[in-house]
Amino acid sequence: MTERIAYLTIDDSPSSRMDDMVDALEASGVPAIFFCRGDLLEKNRASVTRAIKKGFIAANHAYNHRRSSQISFDEITAEITATQKLLDQCWADAGMDTWPKYFRFPHMDRGTGGWVVDFQKVPDEHRDILIKLFADGLNVSMDPPSEEAKGKKAQLQLWLKSNGFTKPAFNNVALPWYRDTEMAQAIDAMFTFSTSDWMITPRHKGNWPYKTLDDLKAKIDNDPWLQRTDTAHIILAHDQADIVDDTLALVDHMLDRGFKFKI
Repeated sequence: MTERIAYLTIDDSPSSRMDDMVDALEASGVPAIFFCRGDLLEKNRASVTRAIKKGFIAANHAYNHRRSSQISFDEITAEITATQKLLDQCWADAGMDTWPKYFRFPHMDRGTGGWVVDFQKVPDEHRDILIKLFADGLNVSMDPPSEEAKGKKAQLQLWLKSNGFTKPAFNNVALPWYRDTEMAQAIDAMFTFSTSDWMITPRHKGNWPYKTLDDLKAKIDNDPWLQRTDTAHIILAHDQADIVDDTLALVDHMLDRGFKFKI
């Protein structure tokens, strides 16, 4: 079986079952980046500190999980700043002197809703692939953004960079629709495959294309880009108490299919 390299990124931490997820991943030798919400950090900083001590990376997922297209620039940046203060304390409590500053927008809404990238500027041969990637894996509106929203998105990229945030070290991602578009230049964390695990949470189950764990496993097996071995892959999953066991089952499924996870 040919090995495939992947980076596991997990949004919405810390859930009440983050410790279970961390322990299972550690036992399987799977590293991960946990993107943490500030409101949840306020309630459970200990689980994040514990994960850092075990070698996982804790990163920023804003404070209240609001869509950046629906709030102001100042509100977004205030959420990021407040969350980073909590994360910095977790890293310090874990005994670390330095740490990375990574950020992922809630809902992958970078200020422009479902237009995670500017589809008008994407090369023709990549446009349909990216529309499917984001429409298939996210709960977003695909309505075109205003010019004002596009400006806010650009401003946020500059703000992240000037405030010390860096692109995660996702090396050797050679998928052409990633490499040749703004995805590769983004300061915030992108993804190349969504597990769509959130679709089987109780409040969403049955309302979206993937309705069962087997559906999600089939998505892994049938995605043509995910089968490629000449590139690394950035996997999006979630730390939500209702689906921790399902998400871990998807990670196990990927391990069985020959994936090797790096950080």
